[in-house]
Order: sequence, then C-alpha cells, then structure tokens
Amino acid sequence: MGIRSRVTAGAILALASAAALAQNPAGCASVQFSDDVLARFPRAPDACLDVISRGGQDYAVFNARLVEVRGNTLRVRFKLPDGSFGPTQSVTPPRDFRVLINGTPTRVSDLAPDQELKAYVEVSRPVMALEPADSGQQLVVVPLVAEERVAANSGPAMPATAGPAPLFATLGVLLACAALSLRTVLGLRALRRK
Repeated sequence: MGIRSRVTAGAILALASAAALAQNPAGCASVQFSDDVLARFPRAPDACLDVISRGGQDYAVFNARLVEVRGNTLRVRFKLPDGSFGPTQSVTPPRDFRVLINGTPTRVSDLAPDQELKAYVEVSRPVMALEPADSGQQLVVVPLVAEERVAANSGPAMPATAGPAPLFATLGVLLACAALSLRTVLGLRALRRK
C-alpha cells in the first residue's frame, strides 16, 4: 500500500471517529440518566452532545428546536442523532429571562418557532435550563413537562363525536314541522270546499 493510500485511509478513519465522538461524546456515555428523565425523554443518551457540571450538578447538553411560544412557556423538541426530533416538551422560564440565540441575548417572548436553542437537562431529575445570555450567569432550572402529561391533566376529555342524538333530534323536528304543514294545508283545502 502506497503512502497516499495510507494517508487517505488514515484521514477517513480519523473523520469517521471524530464524527462518532461528536455525535455522542464520552461524557454522555458515562453519565447515568435518572428514570424520570428517561420517562420524559427516552432517547436522551443518544441525543446528548456533551455533559457539563454547574453548581455540583451534571447537565446533559442538547440541541432543541422551538415549536411554539405561549407567553413565557416554550414548547421544544430535542434533536435526535438521525436529524429527527423527539416528542414535544414544555418549559416555562421566568418572564424576564434572556437566552443566547446566534450570539445575541434574546427575551423568551421574542423567540420565534423553528429557532435552535441550546438546552441543558439535569441528568438526575427532569428539569431543564436554556443557555443563558451571559456565560457567567447561573443556569435557571425549570421543570421539563412532556406534552402527553400536559394534555392528560388539562381536564376531562371530550368525546370524539357527539353521537347520533343531535341528528335524530333535528330529523324529528323537521318531520314534526312537515306534519304540521301538511295538516295546515289539508285543513285549508277542507275549508275552501265548504
């Protein structure tokens, strides 16, 4: 094998291993996510980009896409290794909180759908922090709520359809009106004959 072939093979191998490490670095592989975190985000170990420690806690770093902003509640989906996105999660940071978007401090209320956010999920409990506008600022941790749980707690579910009762009631009223009209017409004809 010539020198050129060896260099090319070595470069390809180096790129492949760098891509594998960038997808799920050693820090992510060594961290143990709690059952509560995995219940809300089962593919967290796969989607983890890095692990950082702040204030004695380990946080897994993820990329997230903003789905919607309602007041100061953000609906986000974590990016998975294959480029798809996980289930929708909701977080509600403080109203005056600012996040870093493309190097610019941005208020939560000014965020727009489809923006990419850097998210930090605590590995031991289901809470999340967004990347603060100032790197020296402490992480503001808020509960991470799976959308299925939000929907389940929003009150009793309405039936999928109203059933046939309204249709039968409407049909009954129409038939009663038709019978009354027919009776009136027949009564008027009988009066004219006399």
